[in-house]
Amino acid sequence: MYRLLSAIVLMLVLVAPARAQTSAPFVLPVALPPGPNTWLLGQPYGNTVGAFLRGDDWYRAGQRLHFGIDLSMPCGTPLVAIGDGEVVGVSDLSFGSAPHNLLIRHDAGYVSLYGHLLERPLFVPGQRVVQGQEVGLSGDPDLTCTSRPHLHVEIRSLDYRTAYNPVPLIAADWDTLALIGQFRYPMFQQDLDNARRWLTLADQPTVAFGGQALNRYLATYPTIDMLGALPNTLTPRPPFPQSEGDVQNWLARRVGFDGCCANVWWSTSDPNLLYFIDGTDGARASVYEWDVALAGPTGQVTGAPPPLLSPDGTRSISMTGSSALITRLADGSQWTVETGGAVPSINPDNSALLVARTSDILLPGESSPRTTVWVSDMVGGSQRVIADVTGVTGMWLDNTRVLLWQRTPDAMTHLFVHETAQGQSAGLASFMFLRGLSVAPGGGRLLFYLAYQDDPNASGVYTLETQPGAQPQRLPWFGAWRWRDADSVYYVPFAPGQPHVLRSYHIPSASDVALTDPTVTPFTIANGDWSVSADGSRIAFWNALDQTTWVLEAP
Repeated sequence: MYRLLSAIVLMLVLVAPARAQTSAPFVLPVALPPGPNTWLLGQPYGNTVGAFLRGDDWYRAGQRLHFGIDLSMPCGTPLVAIGDGEVVGVSDLSFGSAPHNLLIRHDAGYVSLYGHLLERPLFVPGQRVVQGQEVGLSGDPDLTCTSRPHLHVEIRSLDYRTAYNPVPLIAADWDTLALIGQFRYPMFQQDLDNARRWLTLADQPTVAFGGQALNRYLATYPTIDMLGALPNTLTPRPPFPQSEGDVQNWLARRVGFDGCCANVWWSTSDPNLLYFIDGTDGARASVYEWDVALAGPTGQVTGAPPPLLSPDGTRSISMTGSSALITRLADGSQWTVETGGAVPSINPDNSALLVARTSDILLPGESSPRTTVWVSDMVGGSQRVIADVTGVTGMWLDNTRVLLWQRTPDAMTHLFVHETAQGQSAGLASFMFLRGLSVAPGGGRLLFYLAYQDDPNASGVYTLETQPGAQPQRLPWFGAWRWRDADSVYYVPFAPGQPHVLRSYHIPSASDVALTDPTVTPFTIANGDWSVSADGSRIAFWNALDQTTWVLEAP
């Protein structure tokens, strides 16, 4: 794969996209254009969820923030100098980022660090490089080229003591890059005492190495329980009106408060109600409700953070030690279930629990912990183990079926469906470098994308029915998607440098319709932050054009 990429780079030059920051002094460190066969955004710089969770393990010296940007790519991807400069370090592991790194002092007044390189770069300190010159090959910090192959790139001060956010300094269409990735969680961790701070790609703080931690929050969203929870199942939605076709020329309108808010979510039952977290700096944030139909707020609902809810929103879950406290919200009745500290998942009809309990929490790159997955009734009775292996997790497909997936060290993901009524599991399929796995409302279909396949034509977005013997189907587009109903999705094509466009795709009929015209309805999704209402009729998104929540809907 990496020899092929080395040949391709000689023929391709990345043209700065139309919406890139043209005043930025640097270019991207990869000459190949982004995509499922080349590279994609991994972890951004700054106050990321990953840095919040692993700050004391990996990022203590950098104030517990991720002080670089990770770009996911296959081993051997050719890397280029982001700007003119002089090589000042080759495989200097006092800066970390093994197995090899490269440091360049740039004429623009910064030092760049390229980390996790495959081989020792063929430079010596003092050599000059020019912007766009090939300087090395990407690698994997775990030395496997299957575990975590990526480039870690930093931009530091000339004295190395300060790390700067690369986003304002590197010309790229960062909003489009942020649409695609392994983003199960929100991109950035929210401080509930400073609810609008450090939540965008561009506003992340400068890191002073050796300084005090910046993200030891007293209250935060998502909570640790939310980050440890299994994904919720989407409840069934009304079918897509194929007989009427899609209404084109959807319109966008702003909702919520000015400059607010990241990570809004819809009511699980009322398609008119949106919820968001907001507050003034230095004061604890609250959860607010906004009625989209009435175009106004209904008021403050509760203090933040919000509770972790069942798929239909009628039960809440909180952890008390090693037990889960489940509350039926209609009457306030409560009970506890011993889960060994794992957050249980509730099935759509609130009749059963799913628990995935790991033997230990290990760092990426280490051996996967052994996980025991079991199902029970709602009070924890009739427990049945359905899987007990390393690297496995799961989620409900519907009221009686569980999707299990196991990632092995060779980057293979094995998919299984367990029928709880029969107590039997059946394999669905296995894929290399599977990402973005999501389940359709009702559990009948999966959608995911495959990256960096040996056959470039095999990389892309796939759907797979959740029945034994079903065959995966590669879709004719690549982009970010959200489920509309059991058989259709909304998607935004991955087209860096081009305006964001909303499209709909109906899988059985292959109907593909543009819902917005960028000359009529311009919008740009920030942070890949968008979601679909309970009935599938509206889309809420964080608009990068004004950092405010907007809604897309048919006129």
